[in-house]
Amino acid sequence: MLSNGIKRELTWIITSAWVLLFFAWVTDFWLISLFIFIVFYISRQLWSIRKFEKWMDGRLQNTYPPVSGFWSELTYLVSKKQRALEKHVDLNLYKSEQFKAASMLIPDVIVSLDQYNNIEWFNTVSKTLLGIRKQDKGSKIESVVRQSDFVQYLKAGDFSKSLTVNSSYRPARTYEMQIIHYFENHKLLVVRDITELYQLAQIRRDFIANASHELRTPLTVLRGYLEVMIDTPGEHQENWRLPLEHMETQSHRMQTIIEDLLTLSTIEAESITAEKKTVDVPKKLQQLEIDAQQLGGENHHFTFEIDQSLKIKGYAEPLKSVFMNLLSNAVRYSPDGGEITVRWYKDKQYVVFEVQDNGLGIAQEHIPRLTERFYRVDKDRSRVTGGTGLGLAIVKHVLEKHEARLSIESVLGKGSVFRCEFPIKLAR
Repeated sequence: MLSNGIKRELTWIITSAWVLLFFAWVTDFWLISLFIFIVFYISRQLWSIRKFEKWMDGRLQNTYPPVSGFWSELTYLVSKKQRALEKHVDLNLYKSEQFKAASMLIPDVIVSLDQYNNIEWFNTVSKTLLGIRKQDKGSKIESVVRQSDFVQYLKAGDFSKSLTVNSSYRPARTYEMQIIHYFENHKLLVVRDITELYQLAQIRRDFIANASHELRTPLTVLRGYLEVMIDTPGEHQENWRLPLEHMETQSHRMQTIIEDLLTLSTIEAESITAEKKTVDVPKKLQQLEIDAQQLGGENHHFTFEIDQSLKIKGYAEPLKSVFMNLLSNAVRYSPDGGEITVRWYKDKQYVVFEVQDNGLGIAQEHIPRLTERFYRVDKDRSRVTGGTGLGLAIVKHVLEKHEARLSIESVLGKGSVFRCEFPIKLAR
């Protein structure tokens, strides 16, 4: 089917041809008439092309250039497309201005960086929190934000986690900084003032640590007197033996909770400041195997699959706490006669410590919350078996100190696999 432009051009050609045929018939100048038609048609096309070029260049102020036929239709289509593009550009410009206006009102710092980390634009809060000025546009962000931790964070190029820093521009303030990739190689630097949240978290940690420390001494005294009363023969033994033993059991559980709280507070407070050293994990797991036999007695069967040559760079005592917590959990939630397998190996991506059991298993809805402090899947069973609800929280925080992560796979009624995945760079 012919387009409107071609139809118009054909109409013009046919009309012009009939006029020239009539002129040739009247004058009998057939060749001259054909020559005139060809010259006139070519001249008209060249004139239309010239007008169209001027209109496209903007040298003609007309809405449409004074042309006809095919060129008239082409001009209309181009003009229609141009109006649609202008409308689209105006809409995008409006949205862009709307986004910039909104970003200016956001209480968090937003700084746009190009692929070379030069500042492209920033919102109003950036001036207050980071001291960025108009003349800093085009400058390197690290030359404006001269925080050593931030400069290292920027150079490392790993922006999967945020960075917490103390402000050098505004003292006594704590910021959370995050870099986000967007639009090809461009980046957004987002900075949030978390001073109040950080202080609240610090108060909570200090309270737990101080309270646990203060409770430990009177509890030790109480346990000492209970042990003396249990071991001292006399008439009280007949009536008070069971209550005293129950009190001794509960006091021991309280002491375990306090010790776990102190351990967790120490880790959360980032008091692991010593330099990482090479940890002989196979040797520690050898001792763990002896402890496991005592922990499970004859009720469980243990299998240890250990790469004897594989060591890791880290913190020895916290790692021992991770291994023991995961193993004791497996014992606690496995029935008598249960199979527990401990593995220590290296694959292409990670150094892995793994504990697998064929115990009770965990429903999927509980797995995301297992590392929360005091969270228990089965509260009654935890109390009976002596669980504090802090073991996996300790595991999580220790692994974070080693840039590692905990993954959990479990099928209800069939067992669980707890896997600690350490970065391959820590292998020794």
